[in-house]
Amino acid sequence: MSELRREPVSQRWVVVTGQPWETLLDLLKKVKGGDQEPCPFCPGHEAETPPEIFALREPGTPANREGWMVRVVPNKFPFLRIEGELERTAEGIYDRVSGIGAHEIVIETPAHEADWGTMETHQLEGILQAYRERILDLRKDHRFRSIVVARNHGPHLATLTHPHSHLLALTVIPKRIEEELRGLLLYHDRKERCAYCDTIRQELESNERVIQATQRFLAFVPFAARYPLETWIIPKAHAHDFGLIGDPDLKELAGLVRDFMGRIRKLLPEPTSSLVLHTSPLQRYTEPRYHWHIEIRVRLPVAEGFEWGTGFFVNPLSPEEAARLLKEVAP
Repeated sequence: MSELRREPVSQRWVVVTGQPWETLLDLLKKVKGGDQEPCPFCPGHEAETPPEIFALREPGTPANREGWMVRVVPNKFPFLRIEGELERTAEGIYDRVSGIGAHEIVIETPAHEADWGTMETHQLEGILQAYRERILDLRKDHRFRSIVVARNHGPHLATLTHPHSHLLALTVIPKRIEEELRGLLLYHDRKERCAYCDTIRQELESNERVIQATQRFLAFVPFAARYPLETWIIPKAHAHDFGLIGDPDLKELAGLVRDFMGRIRKLLPEPTSSLVLHTSPLQRYTEPRYHWHIEIRVRLPVAEGFEWGTGFFVNPLSPEEAARLLKEVAP
């Protein structure tokens, strides 16, 4: 059984899964060696995954069979498990929490070689719909304080390259979300406005770092971007909860994300990227002053030892130049 441990100075939570060293070595070999054959996420291999808990399917097709467009299953090797009792204990100055949570896999498409920059917009809309529906369902479990969606795409980032996302429900609030909340609330206390809403207005006025603006969303390179080509996508109207996104917004967001990923493919023929969805915490920790957004990091071979050791990021590409490159390239 995994557990969460909290570092007492930085207040950072770490999930300790407790895998044997030999298991980790096998995992490294799989990542370096490429895909498993056959791929358990491809159509016809539904029996190789746990039973689906959500799917968008062709009418009349049965669960756990072919005919799906998007499929969500529990992770076969989860970081956290939904079964069991939530226990919070102390070991001297250290805090432990039992590894209760949910860890689901969103299998994004039947097509093994698909990519967000080339797939049809309606397919990407279905992926975002799956995120929303699973968030709405998981929040019914009052043990969970936050939900995070994360996605890696590209070689050497996962044991399976078939397009998929991870959706995790946590019994704690991650440090990054806590830091954002703290900063947003301090800003709101001083100015009685949302810092991210002000950011949107300023970015639209200056237009230095804007990649694309639609009716409802803005894609821009942050003023203090940590990584080359780092991009945020954020709703223009203040919204704290991705679970409340409506279908028209979902469709528009899908088109914008696809457009951005297409731009990345023009700059980098085989891009490697990570995406994370930040949304407000749950239950009594829900914060209407939060502003949900998507952060996208293009993974480039840039040394990160300094960042890892200090938390002080060094970005070799100016945000303004990154925005110019992304804006000018045709998706």
